[in-house]
Amino acid sequence: MVVGFLVFSSGILAAFAKFETWTLTLLEEEAKRGAVCLDGSASGYYLQDGTGSGKNKWLVHFQGGGWCTSLEDCVERSRGELGSSKSYASDKEFVLDRFDGGAHGLFSNDSTVNPDFHNWNKVFARYCDGGSRAGNVPGPVKVGNSTIFFRGGLILDALLDDLLRRGLSEASDAIVGGCSAGGLTVWLHLDYIRSRIPDSVRVVGVPQCGYFMDLPEYDGKPSYTPKYRAVYELMGVNTSRTMNQECKERHNEDQWRCFMPQYAMPFVKTPFFAVNSVYDSWQWGPWSCPADNFATCTSEERGAVYALRDSMLGNLSTAPTHSGYFTHSCVEHCKYIDNDMLWPRLTSQGKSLRSAFHDWYFNGSKVRITAHAEDPNANPACGLHDPAGPNDSRNQGLTAQAYAPEPWPQKDSASRPTSQMWKPIRLLRGKKARLSSSSMLQCSASSHPIRR
Repeated sequence: MVVGFLVFSSGILAAFAKFETWTLTLLEEEAKRGAVCLDGSASGYYLQDGTGSGKNKWLVHFQGGGWCTSLEDCVERSRGELGSSKSYASDKEFVLDRFDGGAHGLFSNDSTVNPDFHNWNKVFARYCDGGSRAGNVPGPVKVGNSTIFFRGGLILDALLDDLLRRGLSEASDAIVGGCSAGGLTVWLHLDYIRSRIPDSVRVVGVPQCGYFMDLPEYDGKPSYTPKYRAVYELMGVNTSRTMNQECKERHNEDQWRCFMPQYAMPFVKTPFFAVNSVYDSWQWGPWSCPADNFATCTSEERGAVYALRDSMLGNLSTAPTHSGYFTHSCVEHCKYIDNDMLWPRLTSQGKSLRSAFHDWYFNGSKVRITAHAEDPNANPACGLHDPAGPNDSRNQGLTAQAYAPEPWPQKDSASRPTSQMWKPIRLLRGKKARLSSSSMLQCSASSHPIRR
């Protein structure tokens, strides 16, 4: 399995040198108590302090980056940026500019791009445990001549402990988000995070592209499901206190299911606003069916794609009234909410992602945007590219409109959504759906942002 690689040079870092106000914190003291990465190094995060009206408000982003699913895989991962903190200082600029979209969009400091959250405290939590912050194996794990650690739960606690000391305990608002494996982190641990933060703080989750479906291959055999089960069993997730206990009790005979969002979601009580493509490229099959020329796909291939869409929407439709979601038809993964150009321009059912989140968070509006009637990449915003920006030749013919200012709704004093218990979920399975059987993570420092 290719775990991913990043290539840096002084020229690249100079080009990205615009995050000097972000500081790196390595949790060295917490590491002495066991909160360590796969390789035993201290976990860490980048922080930019809030200012003015945002001084007492927090945004937290959990970095994504796939999972390791075997001991050998985890040993290999421990030698790179997704299993060790050894490069956190040197690759800060690159990661904040590109990984998961970087510190853009919802994390942007530009008030024209990000009117409501530009001056909040911002935390970019690095990912180094390989198990969506859920692992819980007390001792070191020997693999041949190597030693690795499965301490994702302790890493999560270490982060929260440090942020609470730095002011999160006295905050008014905390928005907890993440991309891909970081989005799964939100689905799995949102209620636990809520329990660690004082009740006086408003806490919501924003999981992005982390809604991985339990769908079989064409012939009914499981596809991705065994991989998630492998992570659960390999890393001692069954003993993790950060996981939802109600879900584990409901699925007592197969608790590993609680590592998948469609099984965990019915038990999440903390309000969330999910952002996901109904044609998530991470779950797009490995066939020859081209997303940009969907009409040429076979009826079997189209049926599998529609099964993914319908299964995802069927599950999300059971979310409680205090939660919301924004889905779209772009065959992408982790591209929009952390993108200066795209999060105000991606529109679905007549509402942009930025304004939909504003309405849900500030006005208590019910937001259920489904993109159920669109074929893959039917949304005009799917053709836009970033972070190259408005001068990117790929954006010709779209650039002027894409970068035009969007009218911004005024905040009002409408009451916030009230808490409500979850309805039982109606589980939908797509019999023809096929998920990618390729490695769980492949990424590189190309001209495109890393999206896993």
